[in-house]
Amino acid sequence: MRKKFFFFSFGLFAFLLLVGFEFFQSQKDDIFFKIDKSIEIFGKIYKEVLLNYVDEVDPEKFMRAGIKGMLNQLDPYTVFIDEKHREEVDALTTGKYGGIGVSISKIDTQVVVVKVLKDYPADKAGLKVGDVIIQIDSISVDDKPLEEVRTYMVGKAGTPIKLKVLREGFENPLVFEMTRAEIEVKNIAYYNFIDNGIAYIKLERFSRNAGEELRQAIKNLQAKGEIKGLILDLRDNPGGLLDAAVDIVEKFVPEGSLIVSTRGRKPDAVRNYYSTEKPLLPDVPLCVIVNNSSASASEIVAGAIQDLDRGVILGTRTFGKGLVQTISYLSYNTFLKMTTAKYYTPSGRCIQEVDYFHKPDGVFIIKPDSEKKVFKTKNGRIVYAQGGIMPDTIIPEITRSNFTETLVKRGLFFKFANRFLAEHKTLPENFEINNQILEQFKKFVEKNNFTFKDSFEINLEKAIEYAKKQRYQNGYISEVELTLNKIKSNKINYFQIYRDEIARELMRQILARYKYENELIEWELSNDVQVKTAISILKDGKTYSSILKSK
Repeated sequence: MRKKFFFFSFGLFAFLLLVGFEFFQSQKDDIFFKIDKSIEIFGKIYKEVLLNYVDEVDPEKFMRAGIKGMLNQLDPYTVFIDEKHREEVDALTTGKYGGIGVSISKIDTQVVVVKVLKDYPADKAGLKVGDVIIQIDSISVDDKPLEEVRTYMVGKAGTPIKLKVLREGFENPLVFEMTRAEIEVKNIAYYNFIDNGIAYIKLERFSRNAGEELRQAIKNLQAKGEIKGLILDLRDNPGGLLDAAVDIVEKFVPEGSLIVSTRGRKPDAVRNYYSTEKPLLPDVPLCVIVNNSSASASEIVAGAIQDLDRGVILGTRTFGKGLVQTISYLSYNTFLKMTTAKYYTPSGRCIQEVDYFHKPDGVFIIKPDSEKKVFKTKNGRIVYAQGGIMPDTIIPEITRSNFTETLVKRGLFFKFANRFLAEHKTLPENFEINNQILEQFKKFVEKNNFTFKDSFEINLEKAIEYAKKQRYQNGYISEVELTLNKIKSNKINYFQIYRDEIARELMRQILARYKYENELIEWELSNDVQVKTAISILKDGKTYSSILKSK
């Protein structure tokens, strides 16, 4: 009887195995059939349009529009990178690219230089912050998008480039001829002791050499003196390579610590990353400063430090990007940067802020993540998933008024600093923003026909417009109009109200014309509320320890 049962069980097992294999194979075949079918339909539509559409269509632009439309159905981090933007991949993966060592931006419609890296071709040639680029080689950049202009700036090291620029104080354009060099992307913008034994390191990105740069910075600081506490500044750091983030955390946490996990659709996307080296600073009190622009790799570092109770996270909530991208080479020097996994902090939380995947009308097969929101750190402190990393100590950044922000957006600080440079070849000794300079700036703003309405005035105008459309009684409208007229006739002296923040922005813009980035950062630290708070926490052992203890 037993033999008969065993034989039946074995036969049933073989039958189920065969059925299971055939079911799996049919599913696999079905997927490949759908892929082949869709590609065939897409190709026929593409060909039909190119050959028979009423107007001639550019084949490359049409195909790339199709690629863009297809990828737009996914998350915003899954993108096609064409051959013109290869240097972005090189800068991230190798930490180097060919260029002249400048950062550019657009103010109004002009392409302007906003940063010049020390000792690179642009610096040696004499290019300055504030210069307006009007031509690169034989190409006019006046009507070109900023991204396109950047592609003209980069190129293979050793190749020539010629820039024509406008500079305040010069009647005719200036021409600079340079040879592109290999630009090394620096991850650390500044490091030094900023208080008695308290070191500060500003990490701006996570490219290939970030961990080694941090190692060298720590060793250089230790050569100067004992590090009694360290501030790692990740504010405005948009992230970069996951491996680089792991390398950064390894400098602080015990060997063998879980730093981050990734989970994706494919088996090779499920990985745990552990610290594989002895930390350089195993016991030194650590404070990591973050803000809403700290994203991706920055959040991996902040999340690991928080979950392992290795340091205090200070500032404001981070961006909330818990997605991992993989860069794949396609052909013809093009790439696909695609989201392949989500990352999870050591406690198991995913801090992705926006759910791009579970849209009712989306293209995904909906498989919701765990509903678990509450997690615990190594010491038992409660932390939360989704929506970025919430700091242990929330210290808001100093925000500027709408008035000052509008002046910034109009480029009036930037343009005034250009004029100041034209009138002062060197920065006066013990320079400060006094009443005379503030008055000069006020007249400069007025001369540029700057007008400003605050939110209160704008909302009153909208209220009057709405009331008239709704045919409210004239009495109501008249009262609101009377209030609005009082505001217009008694103009608020915004320059006086916001004197301090205007003076600070003027100082920053003027210093940027005479000093390199590291010197500018050093000046900004002197009035940084978040950094000062971090220093006080690191110097007070009881406060530091109490923050990291379980409540």
